[in-house]
Amino acid sequence: MAVVVPRMRRKSAPAAVASNTPASANAPTNAPTNAPSPAPRSLLRPLGVVGYDTLEPALLAALATEEPLLLVSDHGAAKTLLLVRLAHALGLTLRHYNASILQFDDLIGFPIPDDAGAIRYAAPPGAIWEAEVAFFDEIGRCRPDVANKLFPVIHEKRIQGVAIERLRYRWAATNPPPDAQEHDDDGRYDGVEPLDPALADRFAFIVSLPRFADLSDADRKLIIGGVGDAPTASAANTVRELVHATKALIPTVRATSGDGLASYVDVLIAKLGAAKIVIGGRRAAMLLRNVVAIRAAHLALGLAGDERACRATVLSSIPDVVRTKVSRAALMAAHEAAWRETSMSDDDPRRTLLSVRDPLRRALLALSLPGVSSVIRGEALCSALADMPTAESTMLAWTVLPALLSGELVPATAVETVAELVSSIAYGGAQVRGFGPHREWAIDVRRRLSLTALPANDLEFMHGVIAKFCTPAQQLTGVPLPDADHVIVRLLEVREACLASLATPLRVA
Repeated sequence: MAVVVPRMRRKSAPAAVASNTPASANAPTNAPTNAPSPAPRSLLRPLGVVGYDTLEPALLAALATEEPLLLVSDHGAAKTLLLVRLAHALGLTLRHYNASILQFDDLIGFPIPDDAGAIRYAAPPGAIWEAEVAFFDEIGRCRPDVANKLFPVIHEKRIQGVAIERLRYRWAATNPPPDAQEHDDDGRYDGVEPLDPALADRFAFIVSLPRFADLSDADRKLIIGGVGDAPTASAANTVRELVHATKALIPTVRATSGDGLASYVDVLIAKLGAAKIVIGGRRAAMLLRNVVAIRAAHLALGLAGDERACRATVLSSIPDVVRTKVSRAALMAAHEAAWRETSMSDDDPRRTLLSVRDPLRRALLALSLPGVSSVIRGEALCSALADMPTAESTMLAWTVLPALLSGELVPATAVETVAELVSSIAYGGAQVRGFGPHREWAIDVRRRLSLTALPANDLEFMHGVIAKFCTPAQQLTGVPLPDADHVIVRLLEVREACLASLATPLRVA
């Protein structure tokens, strides 16, 4: 059986790996075809932690890989309870530090030189040297000098250049700083600062827990009723079995699915970049390791679907969420676009269309590539318009709108998007704003446009676009004005490219 991922050849896998294909497809002819599937297992519910089912694969992947884990949520979301119970279930020695009051000596003790000139440490009972799990609570309130010294602990399991021999897990928890709160109605957390980008990037898994109000009715009632008072008797065995199973499955997932998942991550990074979420090389490698581990965790938990594993990876691997407000919708849109693109065969024309990163080229392909459905064509056109500078996207919209109105090239929703861009200028005319040099610049643009061969309607519209979107907003002496010829030439290039793409009638798939 095989783990199904986009754009890859399927290889045979051990029978322990669940397949996304129906069981009857590979079963013997005398095997029952209507046997119920095993019920999914839970990592957290036996521990008395409910409401976080969708986060379990990411948490289990962090346990199996022993990569650094950061939990982010409002207060009262059971971050500490969750991590402490996981450590106890695994039978590990836990050191729990409140980072807001942490002194560096609390971690290592006091250095004492011995007779040979070496340094040993007089370690207090809570020192980190014997820890198997180091949990830094309230890390968003940590003093910068202490936070800097945590870098090697989290990233390398070292402190002051000395290896912490027994340390396996590095965990942390924080409230979202004001600039990163997804909900504007949340209370502010005084003293919580955005994590340093380098420190945030040391955490492979960054998992945001939902608010209590967002849990299901059943889970809220369980919490109110005291379900979290104590773990079940079998909780430790369940956690250990799931971690062991996930570790065993990771090599198989990497072997059977690695190439396809790498292609997904590569495309995903480009989609995230379009949403202003920049992914560096280290994070890119982490994303691939995470998606492999989360896919293995899905299998261990009895959950099917590579798409679900990829989605969970995107939602639990972006460090920006502890520094600035990141829209969940933007993350989901990037995932869906990357999944759709890498799920296509290499000879599918839609793959060419959606993989083009330059927005103008993507818009032109959306208008000219044959054999593409109107839905895909409209999606590519609208995404290109969103990624282009406003002046260029508005000029493109004006040029293509007549063609879009005359047929079924794109869905009505895409036509409405294009029409809204056009209406911002068409109904307002050429509004010259500003005074002095700014007004003179806009008038000079009009004179230069009159020297072109543009039809009157196009000339008026282009002048309106330049006056509205290209004149600097600051009406101050000394503010530089753009090169009028450069602006005009660029918009003319956009117009001519669009007209050329529309010259040949298209067949819509």
